[in-house]
Amino acid sequence: MFITFEGIDGCGKSTQAKMLFELLNKNGGAVLTREPGGWDGGDALRSLVLSGGLRHGWSEFFLFMLDRAEHAARVIEPALAAGRHVICERYHDSTLAYQVWGRGLPYGPLRDVLLLAGLPVPDVTFFFSVSPETALSRVSRRGAPDAFEREGLGFMKKIDEGYRTLAKNERSRWVVVECGKRTPEEIFENVRTSLRGKGLAI
Repeated sequence: MFITFEGIDGCGKSTQAKMLFELLNKNGGAVLTREPGGWDGGDALRSLVLSGGLRHGWSEFFLFMLDRAEHAARVIEPALAAGRHVICERYHDSTLAYQVWGRGLPYGPLRDVLLLAGLPVPDVTFFFSVSPETALSRVSRRGAPDAFEREGLGFMKKIDEGYRTLAKNERSRWVVVECGKRTPEEIFENVRTSLRGKGLAI
């Protein structure tokens, strides 16, 4: 099963991804990866994107797609072909939320690139919903913010709106997890229950 975890910066998706990986990775049965930079050589692209030094309005998108194409070919597709579960922090939906709602690029062409490139489509996508105010408070405690985190509260509100719209438009794939003041363990039980409903015995 191909499972993606989405949400604004500071939503807690990394914690949940690690918890699910530990549960599913019995006898090497799962892969935990991320975007951007989830493949050998991807860290250079990740640094370019997160540095905030890009000048052209489409540069972020093209770098994300280059990273995604190689990531899919080198990591995601081989793991799925071998019958392993793939848990990925951020995927194409992140690009849509950040580049369309955040940067103002056109939705249709960006959505269609995934299909044109023949990249894997997730079986289930979790959106970890937390208020932008709470998310930014968490981010501020982590150290130096990246290019997206530096955009501030208004930007994060746009991304949150983007994710909610994407989830509403494709309910069969998306699972919205309202995090609020819940503990990681409570949130993870929600994840497990949702995956059981998708046919995964965990």
